[in-house]
Amino acid sequence: MTEEKKCMICAKPVLILKGGICDPCQDRIRREALGEQAGISERADRELAKHGVNPSKK
Repeated sequence: MTEEKKCMICAKPVLILKGGICDPCQDRIRREALGEQAGISERADRELAKHGVNPSKK
C-alpha cells in the first residue's frame, strides 16, 4: 500500500514528489524566479495611467 504524499505548496496528493513540491508548483515558482512577474508590474502601471492615476515608483 503506497501512501500519497502532499505537496507543500498546494497540498494536492501526489505519488512522486521532488523535494516535497509537485511539478506544476515547481514550474510556477521557477517562472516567478525568472522574472515572469516583471511584465505584470509594467502592465499594471499602464492600466493605472489609462485611468488617470500616476503610477509612481518609490
